[in-house]
Amino acid sequence: MKNTRQALREFGATFMGPAFLVYAKQIEAKGAGRVPVCLAREGWCFERLLSHLSSHGHIKLEHAPRYLKVSRTLLFRANLGQDFLWPLALANDFEGSMLDLMRKRFGLQMHEAFSVLPGELLQMQVKLPEQQTDAIMWLEPHLPRLKALVAPTLQGVMAYLEALGLKSGPQPMMLDLGYSGTIQKILTRMLERDTHGLYYVTTKQSERRQGKGVATLEGVFRENASWGEGFQMLDRSLLFESLMTAPHGQVVDVREDSEGGFEFCYGRQAATQRHFQDLQQVFDGAIEQVATWLADGVTFTSEEVEQMYESFVTRQGGIPQCAWHLFFVDDDFSGNGILNPLALFNI
Repeated sequence: MKNTRQALREFGATFMGPAFLVYAKQIEAKGAGRVPVCLAREGWCFERLLSHLSSHGHIKLEHAPRYLKVSRTLLFRANLGQDFLWPLALANDFEGSMLDLMRKRFGLQMHEAFSVLPGELLQMQVKLPEQQTDAIMWLEPHLPRLKALVAPTLQGVMAYLEALGLKSGPQPMMLDLGYSGTIQKILTRMLERDTHGLYYVTTKQSERRQGKGVATLEGVFRENASWGEGFQMLDRSLLFESLMTAPHGQVVDVREDSEGGFEFCYGRQAATQRHFQDLQQVFDGAIEQVATWLADGVTFTSEEVEQMYESFVTRQGGIPQCAWHLFFVDDDFSGNGILNPLALFNI
């Protein structure tokens, strides 16, 4: 009987490996003059993938990949109160109290929210994106206090970007699963330079110019996709997102310490973080399989990767039981808490 460790590695090879292979080859092809910047929780695994393939001579990268430990919540918090942020921060679905919104989307702790906003406002219910204008109007009188509250976070993020050398030198090539490039767009404005994003999938894009820079987005498997049109790498992307995470979970704050280093604060852990030793086996199986395929000259088309992914995510029993406990994702951003995509999609 196959042991659990081997079963998880084989699952990683077949479920994540084909997409990793095509994505890594595209990063190599488009990396000239650019530094790969692996974003957010997904970036932790992408950085390991690229570092392994590059160090073993399977791909050639002009610049070593860098892992940028950020999240939408961290960047929303850092820029809270800035006019440019509202269309990015309030466009996604949310339903709950203003207190929940400030905590789950902007990363404020409860005592912080009550220290700068009236209790009556925090108790008000809001539904986004329908009430964007209302939410902005309610917060407007309190922006000076909000900006003062998050100023240390903004300072920490800017120092962190500077320390990683992203404000100058080769153009950052932002790497992430997708989809609308929110993190890339905010970073483009904060870095005040052009950036290039390479994603699994991109959705229809709005304004690319962000302050002094332009954020260019490119999708490897599909561009300008729409939710609900049957493209499973987007519609059921939560299954990839569940696994493509970091051992520390979501970053919600960062401060520069007295010795020039950085202290990071993290949100709550999902089951994936608690069972990270199992997830590590999935990653290792996928990365080793990609290395073998590259050594043997194996390739897949984007359409073949899509078909393989669809075979896993559209039928019951497609995901092996040994991996079920890994499929949980933190969706506090939309007010939904911890989601189980296997149950959500009935697979």
